Amino acid sequence: MDGFTFDHTGHLLHLHNEYTRKLIRRLLPGNLRECARNAWIFSNGVYTRYPFQANLYGLPSKIVDECYLGLWEARRKYGDDPLRTNHRLTFAEWSERLFGKGISEHFMFPYNRKLWTVPPDTLTPDWCGQFVPQPRLQDVLVGAVTDRSTAFGYNVSFLYPHRGGIQVLSEAFAQKIGNVRLGCSLEKLLWQEKKAVLSSGEMLPYAHLVSTIPLPELLKRLSPFPRELGEAAGQLRWTSVLCVNLGVNRRNISDKSWIYFPEDKFPFYRVGFPMNFSPQTVPDGCSSMYVEISSPPEKMPASPNSRNALLRRIREGLIACNVLKRSDTFPVVSYLPIPYAYVIYDQRRRSALETIQPWLRARANTHSIGRYGAWKYSFMEEAILDGKELAETLQKSSAAV
Repeated sequence: MDGFTFDHTGHLLHLHNEYTRKLIRRLLPGNLRECARNAWIFSNGVYTRYPFQANLYGLPSKIVDECYLGLWEARRKYGDDPLRTNHRLTFAEWSERLFGKGISEHFMFPYNRKLWTVPPDTLTPDWCGQFVPQPRLQDVLVGAVTDRSTAFGYNVSFLYPHRGGIQVLSEAFAQKIGNVRLGCSLEKLLWQEKKAVLSSGEMLPYAHLVSTIPLPELLKRLSPFPRELGEAAGQLRWTSVLCVNLGVNRRNISDKSWIYFPEDKFPFYRVGFPMNFSPQTVPDGCSSMYVEISSPPEKMPASPNSRNALLRRIREGLIACNVLKRSDTFPVVSYLPIPYAYVIYDQRRRSALETIQPWLRARANTHSIGRYGAWKYSFMEEAILDGKELAETLQKSSAAV
């Protein structure tokens, strides 16, 4: 796009498994760049290092005190096993037990409310796992009084293609697979007959069908729709994201990988900088950003007027945090709506999946996998391993017949 390369928000390769490390390097020989994460948070008018809970240094002293003392009080109250409980915790309860009231109220609650678009006490913490670093009390104390760059979390480093954006990985996979059909989609799933009807009009019989489309979309295509899935299908909830990709007519507007924005005065919850993943993503003398705005599906800005108003708010917000200057111009502005962006983890999600997934496998010979097929929060490596695991399972079952 006019010399700029954008993805659908940030898609980076966090590889922890030896199989995926070898696979990705084999698929993209000579086209991978290793980057060290340089992530920050902007709140209370200052930048602090990510993750918030381990890097309080630089915040107003009152907030630092509230955060550290809140954590100390939570440890005093709940001990060294703060998540031990006889009932299922909400995300709000989980956060206050683990991080205390200060860290929860100054970051965990506002950021996650902004991202998921629902109150923290309606979420479960099932999604947190490796995505929310859990430093020790001593780590938090050190990060409160010193500016240090100790790495916490699953994504402290990542790989990204030198050229072509993350799409080159999909293209590399496609070159290794025969009979890939582009430009068509699943129109209808005749599950009783084990036939898939494509938007091209073709009807394909199948023994096993593997789907990675969003689970609600797969359920819509079941024909006839089974009554026993009606209630469970209605329990699936999600958040949409509008990704605004911006080309900027100035080089090196930031040295950061991405920035989190927990405060409501900013319309976006995160801003990332593709030119820092690879300089090949921008023309000479330019920079680039992806700006992420979360909303309930029915409220995603779609009209030209609403998007223009949003762009003005984005620009003012980026000026306020010193990413942009008033004189900066945008040679490229691209709006990429992502209808299914984040699966909402509420109390109904687990029971819905416990009904839907076994039914699909047993009655429709259909395996719904990946981030959106399995209806979960995950990253690219996990999606690759999901596919590998299912392929091996199906291969074994086929050999046993």
